[in-house]
Amino acid sequence: MRHSLLVLSVALATASSTAAAQAWSYPVFQTPVVEFREFNVGVADAGKGGTTLLVQWREALATRSQFTLEAGLVAPDARGQSNLLALGAQYAFQLLRSTSEVPLDVLFTAGAGVALGDPVTLRIPVGVNVGHRFTLNDNTTLTPYVHPRLSLDFCGDCGDATGLGIDFDVGASWEVTRVLALRGVAFFGGGDLFGKNGIGLSVAYRPPGLNR
Repeated sequence: MRHSLLVLSVALATASSTAAAQAWSYPVFQTPVVEFREFNVGVADAGKGGTTLLVQWREALATRSQFTLEAGLVAPDARGQSNLLALGAQYAFQLLRSTSEVPLDVLFTAGAGVALGDPVTLRIPVGVNVGHRFTLNDNTTLTPYVHPRLSLDFCGDCGDATGLGIDFDVGASWEVTRVLALRGVAFFGGGDLFGKNGIGLSVAYRPPGLNR
C-alpha cells in the first residue's frame, strides 16, 4: 500500500512539473472599457513559459459588449519544446462606467484559448477588469487597471489533466493619440497546471472615427 502511494505521488509530481514546464501564458491586454474597434499587436515574456507574439482584433457588438479574436505564436523556453500556435476568443460586457460618484470602469470578461502543439492545452477564463481613465491633456490619457481571472485548464498530453488557475494582470494603457495606445502589463499566474509570471508590451490602433 505504501509502495503504491509512493508511486502515485511520484507520478503526480512528474505530471505536474511537466505541465508547468509546458504551460503557455500571456496577458490579455484588455482595458476596462469596451473598444468599438481595435487592432493590438503585443509581445510577452513568461520566463520558462516562453515568449509569445500576439495579434488581437476587438470589435464592439453593442454599446456595452465586445468580442475579441486573437492568434499568437508561443516559443517555450524549455529545452526540446516545440513552438505552439495560440488561438483565442473573448466576450466582454461593460458592468460599470466611471462617474463622479464611482470613478471606476468595470468590465466583465469570459473567453477560451487553446494552444496547439505538444502539448495541446485549453483554458477557459472568467474575470473582471477594473480601472480608471485619467486625462493628461487634450489628446493623451492614461488608464491603469487590474484584471483578475479564474480559469478552468485542460492539458491533453498531461494525462488528460484538469485544474483550476488564477491569473492577474496589472497594466496601464497610455493613449499617445486618439488612435494609438501603448500598453505595458505585468501578469501573474498560479494554478494546478499553469503558473507563469511575466511582462508584456503592446501597441493598439483604433481606426479614426471609432474611438471613445
